[in-house]
Amino acid sequence: MKEKKQSDVAVLLGYAGNYKGLTFLGLGLSAVAMILGMAPYICIWLVARDLIAVAPNWTEAAGVARYGWMAFAFAVAGIAVYFAALMCTHLAAFRTASNIRKQGMAHLMKTPLGFFDANASGFIRNRLDGAASETETLLAHNLADIVGSIAMVIAMVILMFVFDWRMGAACLLAAVVSGVTMFIMMGGKNAKLMMEYQTAQDVMSKAGTEYVRGIPVVKVFQQTVYSFRAFKQAIEDYSAKAEHYQGDVCRMPQAVNLTCTEGVLSSWSPWRCFLHRAP
Repeated sequence: MKEKKQSDVAVLLGYAGNYKGLTFLGLGLSAVAMILGMAPYICIWLVARDLIAVAPNWTEAAGVARYGWMAFAFAVAGIAVYFAALMCTHLAAFRTASNIRKQGMAHLMKTPLGFFDANASGFIRNRLDGAASETETLLAHNLADIVGSIAMVIAMVILMFVFDWRMGAACLLAAVVSGVTMFIMMGGKNAKLMMEYQTAQDVMSKAGTEYVRGIPVVKVFQQTVYSFRAFKQAIEDYSAKAEHYQGDVCRMPQAVNLTCTEGVLSSWSPWRCFLHRAP
C-alpha cells in the first residue's frame, strides 16, 4: 500500500518532538490576538455612533468612557496574547532547529568520506545550519503571522458583511485577488525559478566559503584574480536570477496584491462603516 506523503510543514513539526503542541497553541493564540486587535476599532465605531447620535449635546453620550476603556483593554489583551503566542512558537522553533542540526550531524557522521569529496563544506554548512536557521524563522514568526492574517481577513470579511454587504464583497474579492497573485509568484512554472534561485544561493555560499578559506594560499601564490573569478561568477549568477525573479516575475503580481490588500485595509474605517450603515 502506498504511503501518503507528508507535507513540508508536517515534516518540520516532526522534528519538534514534545514541543509540537506549543506550535499549534501559538498559532491559535496568534489568531486570537489578531481578532482582539480589531476589537478597539469596533469600540471606536461605537463611540462615533453615540457621539453623532446626540450631536451637538456631547455630554449625553454616556457610554463613551466605557467604550474607551474597552478599547484599551482589548488592545492590551491583544498584545499580551500575541506575546504568549510568540513565546510558544519560539520555544517550539528553537527545539525544532536544534533537533534538525543534531540529526543532520548524526547523519553526516555515518556518511562515507567520498560524500565530503563530492560536496563542498560551504554547501553542507548552508544546507544544514542555514536551512535550520530559516526553519526557525518560519516556525517562530512566519506561520504565526500567516495564521493571524488569515484569521484577521476572515473576521474582517464578516464585519464588512455585517456593516454593508458591498464592503464585504469588495473585501472578499481583494482576498481572492491576493491569493491568485501569490500563486502566480510562487506556483506553477515559477516554482522552478524558486528552485533555481535557491540553487544559485547555495552555489554562491559554497564559492564564498571556499574563497575565504583559501585566502592564505591565494596570498602565497599570488593568484588573487583567478581565485576570485569563481566567487564573482557565483555572485553575478545569483544577482541575475534574483533580479529576474523579483523584478520581472514578481513586480506586477506584487503590485496588484499590495494595491488590493492595502486598499481594503484603508477602507476598513469606523467612520466609513458608520456612514455606510447610517440611514
